[in-house]
Amino acid sequence: MQYKIVLLLLATAFCFNYLPEVEIDLSAPPRQRWKESVRTVLDLYGYDNSFGPVFEFHNENTFYILTPEDYTTIAKAIRKNFPEYSLELEGIVEEFNRSNITFEYMAAWAYFHEIGHITNDVTECTGVLLSIGDQVIHGRNMDQYPGQARNIVLHLTIKKDGKYLGESVDWYWFKVGFVTLLKYNVASLEENWRFGNALSKDQLLTFIQQGVPSLAWAYRDVLVNEKLNTFDKVVTYLENNQVACPLYNIIGGTGKDQGVIISRDPFENYPTISLSSQPLNQNGFKYLVETNYDHWLQDPEDDQRRTIAENLLSKMQNNLLNEFGVYAVMDTYPIHNEGTFYTVIMNAKYNRLIAFGQPSITLSDE
Repeated sequence: MQYKIVLLLLATAFCFNYLPEVEIDLSAPPRQRWKESVRTVLDLYGYDNSFGPVFEFHNENTFYILTPEDYTTIAKAIRKNFPEYSLELEGIVEEFNRSNITFEYMAAWAYFHEIGHITNDVTECTGVLLSIGDQVIHGRNMDQYPGQARNIVLHLTIKKDGKYLGESVDWYWFKVGFVTLLKYNVASLEENWRFGNALSKDQLLTFIQQGVPSLAWAYRDVLVNEKLNTFDKVVTYLENNQVACPLYNIIGGTGKDQGVIISRDPFENYPTISLSSQPLNQNGFKYLVETNYDHWLQDPEDDQRRTIAENLLSKMQNNLLNEFGVYAVMDTYPIHNEGTFYTVIMNAKYNRLIAFGQPSITLSDE
């Protein structure tokens, strides 16, 4: 049955955009690690149909609050606190070889999410955890803007010292980190934007100078830290690591009912919710859903993604209690919406990650 599900999903994948695949070797010299990723995108789409409009859009909508001095402050902090990551960013700058893409500019992109919480309210992302039998199936949608960022999405396989550690599908990879990750034999992970209490720019710059890492680097730490080798250890780490903006971590494990949603904030603590504490559905399964709003509150009237996903899951028929059923939920409007870049189905029990590059969709009354 497992193989039939995979074949069905792979057949469905032909209807969607191809996601280029790149291998990242973390044993390579830092400046070399991400250059192939940059070349892959530029060779396939060109700068003017990928990074160019993305950078222009977020210069206007995200980074407009930064002064030249702010860029310098962030760059100095990264060089001081994260020397290895700074070398990787320098390699990306070298590969672009464009006067408008400096180390200072890429340093700001490393903290894109944190800065974005101050300057914009872009709604993004849905995560679903379905517990059935002895496994947890993890569905993830990434929503963002502008549309050309679809051409930056890569399917990455990451290795170190000759060992394959995991996979990621992302358009944030040029921050040298991940917000979607499968760590082999351990967990599937997804970061979602949370509409919480935003920091001021001065508070954020203070955190950055103190060495609070970019949220994309937390999953990288999970990936390479050999001590974080169980679901419970990963959960504990992500419940307690330093953060500089509100966010959610949605995590699936390798065993029965191993799934949690962690709500984070720089100044407040919130309880983690778990599949293990959820009641069984009448058909004998459990699920959790997270979008961008605290799950102890009702969905906003104008954004019912979580409510719709929960209703779909509650009515799931037995023949859809699998990866294909989770994909069907993720591909339903408005869960899959105009801004959805990709859908990923992960199953940590089987080290399985299946990626769908989602094309742009347009609503029609017909």
